[in-house]
Amino acid sequence: MSYSFLLRAARVIVLAGSGLMFYAKLSDGTLFFYINQRFAWLSLVAAILYVALALTVLYGELRARHTTGPAAFDDDAEVIWLKPHTMPRGSSGRTSWSAIGLLALPVVLSLLVPAQPLGASAINNRGMSVTAPEQSGGVRRMSAAPQNILDWLREFSHVGDPRALDGREVDVTGFVYKDSRTKPDQFWVSRFVVSCCVADAAAVGMLVQTPDAERLAAGSWVRVIGKLKAGEFAGELLPIIIAERTEPIQQPAHPYLYP
Repeated sequence: MSYSFLLRAARVIVLAGSGLMFYAKLSDGTLFFYINQRFAWLSLVAAILYVALALTVLYGELRARHTTGPAAFDDDAEVIWLKPHTMPRGSSGRTSWSAIGLLALPVVLSLLVPAQPLGASAINNRGMSVTAPEQSGGVRRMSAAPQNILDWLREFSHVGDPRALDGREVDVTGFVYKDSRTKPDQFWVSRFVVSCCVADAAAVGMLVQTPDAERLAAGSWVRVIGKLKAGEFAGELLPIIIAERTEPIQQPAHPYLYP
């Protein structure tokens, strides 16, 4: 088995593997742990292109072998896109293997490292905001009734005075986050907001006050039902959820919010 044959076979395997990886993660939803859902179609296109490239390279190999015969493919020959050229044994080969290795790395990591969304531990490095991030295109969208943490933060920004929201009923889900500023009966119900991918993810949260706070583990997902009441936190007046009920829940299939 020739050196050049192994190189071409590796290309086919890595290209096909990359396409199948994209498709698998798109199918089970774990791809959205890394990117915004609106880019799903691009991921599908990438999967199709990778598989198409693998089939093209394979077809070129089979056609070239049928035309010239297997004997023409020795250790010093290379066929790409049906055009044979000489490939010196040395730096060119090392470069080709390096490129294949880089392309194979995401596939290997996807098999070895379980897909996980950003959670409470990531806030320690990124910080958390109590204001809504800017919306795409600068268009301000207000929901008729706030449904999630991001909706409520937009409502807070729109109203201005937290006391104007006293008594409003809240029903939100998120993961538990605690920091050095929270009291024993407080925690942040938090979500990550993703505009494009996890590189631009921003954590947002609402402060919750409940006697159950101490028994809730950081990073666990909860549903919080209660009413708003303006209160002071770290010298700032904030709308605080006075929880009537906190229910442990499973992590949702799509844990991020999108502006």
